[in-house]
Amino acid sequence: MCGIFALAAFGVELSVEQIVTLLVNGLRRLEYRGYDSAGVAVTSKGATHVVKESGNVQALHDHILSQRDAIGFTETSRSSVGIAHTRWATHGVPCTRNAHPQTSGGDDPEFVIVHNGIMTNYREVKSFLEGKGYAFTSDTDTEVVAVLAAYLYAEQTKDGASITFSKLVLELMRLVEGACAFAFKSRHFPDELVVCKRGSPLVIGIRHEDSDTATHAGAPLTNGGPMEVFVASDTSSIAEHTKKVVYLEDDDVVSIAPDQIRFFNAHRAKESEMLSEERAVAELELQLEALSKGGYAHFMLKEIYEQVETVMGSMRGRVNWETQQIALGGFMNNRRIINNARRIVFISCGTSLNACLTVRPLFEELVDVPIAVENASDFIDRAPRMFRDDICCFVSQSGETADTLRAMEHCKKFGAVLVGFTNTVGSAISRQTDFGAHLNCGPEIGVASTKAFTSQIVTMTLLALLLCEDSRAAGPRREQILKGLQELPSVLTKCLTATEPLVKAIADRMADAKSVLVLGRGYQHAIGLEAALKIKELTYIHTEGINAGELKHGPLALIDEHITVIIICTTDALIERVRAAVQQIRARNGRPIVMLSQPDPEVEALADTVLRVPATVDCLQPIVNVVPLQLLAYHTAVARGNNVDCPRNLAKSVTVQ
Repeated sequence: MCGIFALAAFGVELSVEQIVTLLVNGLRRLEYRGYDSAGVAVTSKGATHVVKESGNVQALHDHILSQRDAIGFTETSRSSVGIAHTRWATHGVPCTRNAHPQTSGGDDPEFVIVHNGIMTNYREVKSFLEGKGYAFTSDTDTEVVAVLAAYLYAEQTKDGASITFSKLVLELMRLVEGACAFAFKSRHFPDELVVCKRGSPLVIGIRHEDSDTATHAGAPLTNGGPMEVFVASDTSSIAEHTKKVVYLEDDDVVSIAPDQIRFFNAHRAKESEMLSEERAVAELELQLEALSKGGYAHFMLKEIYEQVETVMGSMRGRVNWETQQIALGGFMNNRRIINNARRIVFISCGTSLNACLTVRPLFEELVDVPIAVENASDFIDRAPRMFRDDICCFVSQSGETADTLRAMEHCKKFGAVLVGFTNTVGSAISRQTDFGAHLNCGPEIGVASTKAFTSQIVTMTLLALLLCEDSRAAGPRREQILKGLQELPSVLTKCLTATEPLVKAIADRMADAKSVLVLGRGYQHAIGLEAALKIKELTYIHTEGINAGELKHGPLALIDEHITVIIICTTDALIERVRAAVQQIRARNGRPIVMLSQPDPEVEALADTVLRVPATVDCLQPIVNVVPLQLLAYHTAVARGNNVDCPRNLAKSVTVQ
């Protein structure tokens, strides 16, 4: 949930001000991962300076500028190591004391670290260290790791013995439990940065004259010369510096020093010897323009409008519109495995879960095996029995969602087939599944997911169409859906143009609402859930998504003239049942906002406000319907003065349980 950014520059003359600027700019790219507090650690005037501030990265930047003389902005060096962090609180309240970097104590601490994840055995380790006389000043598990590093160093260097920085961190990683990623800086090893990961994401970017042609990292650099290495929780903060990256494996410990980057693995390294390994160097395809707002007020608004292109991006190269054949990545070589499946289980959280619920009816219609959708956090609590011929699909924008990863580990124990749908190349899900599909919708910066949601629906719809490709009975339906997919970008363009003015007016009225209900049925039930999630995430208004069929089983008691009710009443096979819900609400003095895709005089007479959207195929109508509801959440949040891209208490990549 937090964001790590670190850099090591050797043979490059940089001032402290330049280092700090690089660190802060890196944090700005990662701010969607957490923004409770932030901090940096740099070396100048012969000592390590740690600067932290509660609040967002801009607050940290302002605080750093006020300390520029004390930090020594003008000092330069040809060997620089700096670490930085933006925090989403898991242990300890958001405040400067609990912000990262955390230290091992003292004015010039031995060890300074930043951390993403949760150390699950920190209480036991903290108690042990307190018994050894160590004191703690924060409430964080991270400080425990910093103090543990100091303790291990003291133990390993008794009687004049020595230990390398990487060996020290290897020993430490064997004592730390839980999913985590760390970056370490030490006054004992001033020209070295050590990073490591287990479960939480970490990627290394390399800029060196050898890097353009390098295919692997881990061997000594042949030409010496200047080298800059950037370490981050994801590639968005590295792309502006280099396209050459290494995705770390679990239990990797990496030593970054002049002329060499060395990779070790705590799981494979032996006590008696430290054998370094090599890692493949990948080429980033991320475009810098995708990381800017492009003239929009917020990333979220930009990403809502980008859906016109991104839904097509999820289909590009995968659909032959003339032959109506689907080519979907790793699925093509595994058709027999899928065809012999006992069942297909979709496992995910949050918005990704809503995407799975959206496509469930289509899979049940087109695919001749049982379909299940599981909430990953509930799934790991129940730990149900799985089978070798289960196809388990793990859906996550980041590919790093902790509960989804734990569910994947559970399924793997039973030998189930693991399939991934992610938007992040090199993520844990993309690496650890047997095969899968990338969403191809570009980086999503806004914390509230929009374009990834619609691309998940499109990509999973392609899978359903692929699996029924040989079914003669499904042929006409399949042809209808493919035609709808081909027309989808133009339908979304029409929807955005037609709905935003009215959506803004509704948002202005809804800004003072105390509670909102969003009702849908059939394909639209999941869109009601997703709309409710977006509204509550961004506006902080209590919002509940309800299956319209459940209205009379309790929720009807909430209806009066004061509550805001949104009903998705677009035309499909269930339209008559949804009309009945509109009538029930109106009979209780409710004032429903009704979404329609076709003229409906009966419903229009009952509605307080009618929001018209273009019509498309029933299974694709959710993609059209969700767009004005995303806009409604956005404009209501703006009307309430909320930070749309960074809503309170939330982070985009949920890498902790």
